Amino acid sequence: MAGPIERAKNLIQQIDEEHRFDFDAMRNGLMRMLWGYFLKLMIADRAAIFVNAVFDMPSHYEGVFVILATVLFAVQIYSDLAGYTLIAKGAAEVMGYRLVDNFSAPYFAASIREFWHRWHISLSTWFRDYLYIPLGGSRKGKLCQYRNVIVVFLACGLWHGADL
Repeated sequence: MAGPIERAKNLIQQIDEEHRFDFDAMRNGLMRMLWGYFLKLMIADRAAIFVNAVFDMPSHYEGVFVILATVLFAVQIYSDLAGYTLIAKGAAEVMGYRLVDNFSAPYFAASIREFWHRWHISLSTWFRDYLYIPLGGSRKGKLCQYRNVIVVFLACGLWHGADL
């Protein structure tokens, strides 16, 4: 559920391939999984303790703690999602499959637009290709473009579990 969303044309092609044991792929996959577990368990889950404490009762904390919790939340959410993705990619690599990259240093982006191109890449491109562009993308004027962006963000929220 949290790993990269692989396109059928890439995955089906790999399913049809013969997979032989590859020590390097196994080692690389296990290292990728280990790094993913580290991000998830040691960074995201540890940051969540402080973040949740502050966000549950922000009036009990000074401003600097709220700011720190906000920064740590950004670290937490990235480490959580990137960790799950690396675990999925690593497990696939151990079995001889290649999955797409899902994050590309999003917090080092120079703009909001670039950030979204680097964040949860497989989900973003899926929404772009299967929802935003079929709705008309930005080709039918600003009003339709804004509507399409709102529809995509609503769908993305539903995907992540938000209720209407």
